[in-house]
Amino acid sequence: MNSPASTFETALIEYGTFMVAGVTAPASEQSVFSDWWQELYKKLEQGENGTAKLAAVEKLQRVGVIMPDADDAGATYTAGFIVPGGIKDVVALGLTGVMVPAAMYATVLVQGAVLAGETPHHIKEGFEHLHTEFLPSKRLVPTGVHLEVYGPGEMTSKNYRMYLWTATTSA
Repeated sequence: MNSPASTFETALIEYGTFMVAGVTAPASEQSVFSDWWQELYKKLEQGENGTAKLAAVEKLQRVGVIMPDADDAGATYTAGFIVPGGIKDVVALGLTGVMVPAAMYATVLVQGAVLAGETPHHIKEGFEHLHTEFLPSKRLVPTGVHLEVYGPGEMTSKNYRMYLWTATTSA
């Protein structure tokens, strides 16, 4: 559990468009996103180049991407990696490509374990802080694009740190 909201480290950053290679599926508030990560690694391991694919993503930035679906009736979640080579890297890895739009992002640093089969409460609390405290204080509103930007280290550690990003626009 995080400390009181007043201790959240928040910032605004501008970030350009980027491509994520991963696995994508419809998502809801009840979704357990760790299942997507298990599916991603399972997919990478398949086939004759599985070891090479796993080695190729080892140094890439891991991100979870929540985006409105095409008709804005729901959302999708993508567990994946930012790929510098764009679509050619997506194809080489045999994954789905998602283009994340350039935006002004509100960010917050959160700490806590990310465990398979569990919803990490610190992630929910971090996004809640951005949406109920930070964005209103800056007169910004979320666009519907949200990122989990995973840091280095052991994700199952209670001291694991990562950033949450929410794309914003002026209110």
